[in-house]
Amino acid sequence: MKRLPLVILILAAVLVAVVTGCSGAHRYDARLVAADSLMQPAPDSALALIEALPIDSLTDEGDRAYRDLLLTQSRYRCYITATSDSGINRALSYYRAHAREREKLTRAFIYKGAVMEELGHPDSAMYYYKHAEATAAPDDYFNLGYSKLRIAELYQIQLSQDSAAIMRLKQAIEDFEILRDTNYLIVANGMLGAIIGTRCPDSAKHYLTNAINLSQQFKPSLQYTYKSKLAGIYVNDGNYLKANELAMDVMRNGRKESQDFQYYFYAALSFVKLNRMDSAKYILDISPQPVSLVDSMNHYDLLAEMALAQNDNEKYGYYLARSKDITSRILVSKKEKVLTRSEIGFDVKQLETIRDHSFKRIKILALFLSFSILLFILLAAIFKTKQKNYRNEIAQIRQELEKTIKDLGEEQKQSNNVSELVRYRISALNELYQDVRVRIADNPKTKKIIPLSHLFKLMNERNEILDIELSDSFWRKMKLSVDGEFNGIVSYVEKHYPKLTEQEMQLFCLICADISPQIIKLCMNYTNAKTVSNYRKKLIRKMTGQDMSFDEFVDQYRQKRMD
Repeated sequence: MKRLPLVILILAAVLVAVVTGCSGAHRYDARLVAADSLMQPAPDSALALIEALPIDSLTDEGDRAYRDLLLTQSRYRCYITATSDSGINRALSYYRAHAREREKLTRAFIYKGAVMEELGHPDSAMYYYKHAEATAAPDDYFNLGYSKLRIAELYQIQLSQDSAAIMRLKQAIEDFEILRDTNYLIVANGMLGAIIGTRCPDSAKHYLTNAINLSQQFKPSLQYTYKSKLAGIYVNDGNYLKANELAMDVMRNGRKESQDFQYYFYAALSFVKLNRMDSAKYILDISPQPVSLVDSMNHYDLLAEMALAQNDNEKYGYYLARSKDITSRILVSKKEKVLTRSEIGFDVKQLETIRDHSFKRIKILALFLSFSILLFILLAAIFKTKQKNYRNEIAQIRQELEKTIKDLGEEQKQSNNVSELVRYRISALNELYQDVRVRIADNPKTKKIIPLSHLFKLMNERNEILDIELSDSFWRKMKLSVDGEFNGIVSYVEKHYPKLTEQEMQLFCLICADISPQIIKLCMNYTNAKTVSNYRKKLIRKMTGQDMSFDEFVDQYRQKRMD
């Protein structure tokens, strides 16, 4: 039974570990680790490696979740539009239950957001991006920066909240600078410059110039996108020569990269502002047809500027009206999208909240059940121990009584001089013995396993059996026996030590009669037989004021009687 607490503690640790999902670092399949290492430099190679690894070939749950995460990530990096979120859901569910995998949990949140964005749920995407930002470790600069980049893009494009996007992009730039990730530094600087735009031209020029310089060193094809945006800043700032220089560079060298109308718009507009109408008309003639509403608005703005430069007020008014009409349609469309997203987002957040609360309730319930089971096992073990001790205690008392009575009987046979005194003592102890036997026989619960419902009654039942109220006859016989054996010691003590209580006199008699501590405990209703020696010392100290043994006190008394 001494090992029981250790066993219970070990069991508790195992159960808590199972419920909370606490475990050490997972050793993933080497092929998955290799694919992960290719994710940044060669996402297409990573995708090929993952797709060549069927999920059925992975037996470990952690490896399956890792594959789902990497497959979603590599497809997103390879511009394969998601059609379902089932794979990333499995990965996210696993890593939520294994919170030690913090980096992978952060990534799962990021790509769950990316999938939701591709499925047309930007509010839900924002929810997961912000979870990723909150989950990422302080030194996980890539995931911190990337989650902020995604949040900023959503703020600006989907929700038209430029100030929030600017704040996140500045933070993302700091993270990518620490990491020295030039690819995402280019993207973050370019996005930030484009969002700031004409509201703060100097800052916009700074960030767009950073993006252009980094692009020229590391990704030359991206420089023309940012040069085009920078040309627009210079147009609005009135520096038409610089705007034309940048726009023509885009026209000459960047048309291979994109056929967007935007690439031609600033070149033509800068020529209009420089009164070079022939060049402006030429560029307008070779430009692609507008596709989006924004392109159409810019197209009519360009035509309006050309009409104004030629003093054709009628065409200027017509084109300006068309541009304003498209602008109104864009604004109305944005408002409708925001309202629709707000409604959808509210429903999604409600469902997410309900799911999170349900998960928490299930986890709390599992913990409660686990600790309830442990408590039940602990109480059952304690109860069994109590019952065993209880039975042993009863058996020991019976044996002590039987042995004492037998020894006294043998003493009576061997010594005729004290036979009368011994008879008194045997009679008193027999009376006690019969009382104990009757009480045990009347309580059938001592003969079977006591049910758990009687746990709190155990001590009361024990006291009912062992709480012996000895009769005056018992004490009278005991005093006569002791007084006769020790030449009137009881009378002597009662006369010379009047401060002793009746209970202390009874204890004195039992000690003189050489009754065992177990039987003394029973007679005096003590809770523990070990306390008998303490009471014995206190009794002698109260009588003599000295620390001496009981035998020394008896010897001193006998010496006085002899003198």
